[in-house]
Parts: sequence; structure tokens; C-alpha cells
Amino acid sequence: MARRSPRKCSRYVDMWAMPGIHPSNVEFLQQLKTADTQHFTKNMNTVGTVSEKDEDSGKWKKTHLIGVRTDVWKPDKEEMEHTLEVLRENRKEELRRSIKKTGRLNAKQSKALAKQVEDDLVMNMQSDDIENRRLVLKLFKTTGKRVRWCGTIEEVTTTEVHNSIGCGKSLLTMAVMLPNTDFVTTIQQNHRTCRVPSVFSFCFFDDSQVYHLLLRRKWFAVGADFEIVSEGKSLGLVDGRLFGFGSDSYVNVSDHELTKKSQFLDLLTLFAASVGYHKAMRRSVKVRVQANRAGESHRHIIEDEELRLRHNGRRAA
Repeated sequence: MARRSPRKCSRYVDMWAMPGIHPSNVEFLQQLKTADTQHFTKNMNTVGTVSEKDEDSGKWKKTHLIGVRTDVWKPDKEEMEHTLEVLRENRKEELRRSIKKTGRLNAKQSKALAKQVEDDLVMNMQSDDIENRRLVLKLFKTTGKRVRWCGTIEEVTTTEVHNSIGCGKSLLTMAVMLPNTDFVTTIQQNHRTCRVPSVFSFCFFDDSQVYHLLLRRKWFAVGADFEIVSEGKSLGLVDGRLFGFGSDSYVNVSDHELTKKSQFLDLLTLFAASVGYHKAMRRSVKVRVQANRAGESHRHIIEDEELRLRHNGRRAA
């Protein structure tokens, strides 16, 4: 009996150049009206699709859609003004408590508060001074009768800033949340002397097994190619396309116990979808770092959702 060749898995991540007017965007929104998920919010916009290849037939089938939270990636003027308003209200309350912790202020205290408000850097900020851009991408499976959430990749700006300050280079950090898992996977860009192409590392928990992995960008490639490495062995490649939005890519993995896990493939898919945003993310990190070094860390607005990623699970222990 002939021995079968190792089975491989391939996905194609197609990120759209103009997602707002793409016809599939309307189709996706219609599907999500009855979706069995709370992960698709009113500020979500479709930015790409994922197709899987049937290795037996060689045919491609569209299986997933990718959405971005536009309110945190490209907040409009109204959202920026609202953020600034909330920031000013909180700052004014802080200034008031610095004068008197509780109770009403007398005339002298009110005058002192007005003076502090007039001179305070935060109170004099404009909406353009705020840096609150953050990437949040979500993956949804669309085959079958229902749309199902398969994972989220979020930028962690707080970690990015202190890592970038420490090494003098803009480094990215992303957290990946997957369904039915107890752990958040952190994908961290690493600084390596004299190496320009990006190197990301993370650990993936699968039951009692822990895998340490690298996503190592190739020195010479037509597109943005990342080799997937575990225990010194190559598991496959995120093969970026030269022509396209900048993150169109094939995710090709070899036959391995880890690559048989759909959640691991979803994680790689989310990373591949994020690649086209990396340049803009690094620019945003640079602005935050410069603000911090200039003593203007108040310009870096941190979302409550990002702060929840840093909650101490042992606080009550």
C-alpha cells in the first residue's frame, strides 16, 4: 500500500485595499445581524476574508471574515472630542481632590482650582494632541448557518511603550484571545542587534503542553514573509504577497501536531491579517514614546479594555 504524503494546511488571507466600499462588507453586515456572537459591535468594519484550500481537491473555499474596530483604529472627530471631554472631566476632578478631598470648595479654593485648570497641560490639550490609536482585529467563521467568533488580536500599547523606551526601537506587542481557552497569548516583537527584519515570539498553550515559537521575518523575500519556528524546526511560512494591500498572504503549515489545532491556525491567521498594519502601529508607538520622553505621557490614552488585559487575577488571593 502506498504511503500517503504528509498532510498540509493552507489559508489565504485577503486584506482589502478599500474595505469600506467592498461588496462583501455589506454581505458580512447582513450576516452579523443574526450572528450568535457579541464580538461584532456597531463600530466593526470588515477588512478581509480568509479562504482554506482542500488538499485533496485543490479547491479554495472562503471560510472566514476579518473585522477591525474602527472606533479605536481610526476614531473620527466626534469620538476624539468625546475622549478629550472625558479626559478633561477626570483631570478636573483630580485637581479638585488635590485641593480638598471631599465636600464643596469655598471661594478661595474655587479660585485656586480655576487657576490650576487654566494652567494644566491636560485641560489645554486639543483632540489632535491625543494618541489613542490601537489595532483590534477579529476573526469570524462564516461557513454553516451561523457566524462564529474565532479569535481577536489586540495591540497592547502600554507594553509597546516601555519596551520601546528600553531598547530605543519601536517594538510591537499584541494579545490574542481565542475561544474556549484559559490563557491569553502575547505575541511580542523582539529587539535583536544588527537584525532589521522583525522577529516575534510567543508561547502557545495546548492542554498541558507549552510550545515556544518564533515568527521570524526573512531577510530576503518578495513580500513580508515570516517563518514559523518551534523547537528549532520550521512549521511553515506566512507568505506575504508583494502586490495588494500589504498583508495579503498565504499561511502554509506542514504536518505537525500543533498545526492540526484549529485555534493555532486561527492565531496565525490573525497575525497574518495584522501585518499590513504594522507600519502604522510603529508610527503610533513612536509618537507615544516621544510624548513620554517629553514628560507628556497624558497624551497616551489607554482604553479600559486594554487595561483589563493587565488585571491581576491573584489580587484577592
